[in-house]
Amino acid sequence: MKFLKGLYVVMSIMVFVNLSSEFILDGEYSAIASWITVMLFLLGTAFFANARFYLSRKED
Repeated sequence: MKFLKGLYVVMSIMVFVNLSSEFILDGEYSAIASWITVMLFLLGTAFFANARFYLSRKED
């Protein structure tokens, strides 16, 4: 369950970064926001890979 919560938090932060970049900052820092989104995507991928490893090991 903690992996699911971690993925949800990462997804929520990605949405917040995109919305704040466009609406609060008027797109001036969109390149920085894109890099932050990519890094958050990689963090989410690490959560997913860790969950798959943990759950497959638990079944054995």
